[in-house]
Amino acid sequence: MLSDHLELLHLLRGPPRSADEIEAIRLRRLKALIRYVHRNVPYYRELFDSVDLAAEDIRSVRDLRRLPVTTRDQLSAAEPKRMSRSVDPADCRVLHSSGSSGKPWAVYRTPAESRLHRALELRSMLAAGVRLRDRIASLGPLWAVRQTLARFGICPTTVVSPLLTIEEQAGRLREIQPDVFWVYPTSLRALLQHVGTLSSIIRPHMIITSAEPLDEVLRRQLLSDRPVELRNFYGSVEAGRIAWECAAHAGLHINTDCVIVELEDEIDVPGAGKSVVVTNLNSRASPFVRYRLGDRCELIEQPCSCGSPFPLMKAPVGREWDVIQLPSGRLISPWGCNVFLRELENLQQFRLIQERVDLLILQLKFSVRPDRKLLEKLRGQLRQHMGEPVTIRIEERDHFDREALKFRAFVSKVGSE
Repeated sequence: MLSDHLELLHLLRGPPRSADEIEAIRLRRLKALIRYVHRNVPYYRELFDSVDLAAEDIRSVRDLRRLPVTTRDQLSAAEPKRMSRSVDPADCRVLHSSGSSGKPWAVYRTPAESRLHRALELRSMLAAGVRLRDRIASLGPLWAVRQTLARFGICPTTVVSPLLTIEEQAGRLREIQPDVFWVYPTSLRALLQHVGTLSSIIRPHMIITSAEPLDEVLRRQLLSDRPVELRNFYGSVEAGRIAWECAAHAGLHINTDCVIVELEDEIDVPGAGKSVVVTNLNSRASPFVRYRLGDRCELIEQPCSCGSPFPLMKAPVGREWDVIQLPSGRLISPWGCNVFLRELENLQQFRLIQERVDLLILQLKFSVRPDRKLLEKLRGQLRQHMGEPVTIRIEERDHFDREALKFRAFVSKVGSE
């Protein structure tokens, strides 16, 4: 407990002041993590043994490459060996991945991990220019400052559900009048399709986007409306907050004291960057060491003009969700559909394909064949969510073909011909 609180204090006191300080912190955290997983996590103990490696052999970040890369499929197949033997899952907070890879799964965090995660999130936001008293509205991302901080008025956050209709989303945002609007670009496009300009409902001083690229068309649309600070954040449930954009807009600063980011040429795709492999230095309940996220990006060698000691990376590519176009021309985000899919037991993978504006094909792969009534219930939920005459065809699949880039859980064929 004492070491947990010390780590929390390190994060809350502000970012490290030099690259040397960052290197010392992450090496200390890496060695502690390696000792922990070697002793407590059967999957990683077996992985070390498979390459005749001991925990003491990891003396530097470079030594970490001696350990094989781990994929989500490998960890899923290793259940329950991927969990720490020293942690009771009942005492953990359970989070679910966004499903952008088509394979939603549970990630466990101890209370100490959750505190560190929130502290890192807050530190990243403050470094990006968010003010302590800013009101935050989140449309899509489920990040929120816990009540412990909110009681003191620190970044009070309201989550606006993407399951609400666009009219209801706009109404909630009008009520909140946030200073900072955190939103997925697909959700933002659908909202703008309805309201025209963002300033017609809210006037935040900052918009934070995450989970997918903020394309130049959308960026210009936002800036032509009124002056607003735009920031791009990058993270995942497994790795936490990986990187954030500062006011210099030179790239995204990597939180290298909390996560190690490696790039590898697992799949050669010219012009699409390299495959991202991460090590979450603060993970304990279900650790992630040399874990392949599936995203692709590039590092930036030059330092940022803002003076931050954290290195830069380009915004990731290959993690973009398209929007669903309905018969009326209305746009909605596939993210809302994902909320329903998460509730299906034994779901291993899914893909939603929009063949036409009035036809959606939902492909599902289960480990155990589901009750037909559950699939009919799902079909009804999706129809109600669409709110328009759209045929939803559900197909059960035994497998999905491998693709060159990261598996896309949503594919739109509308307008592609």
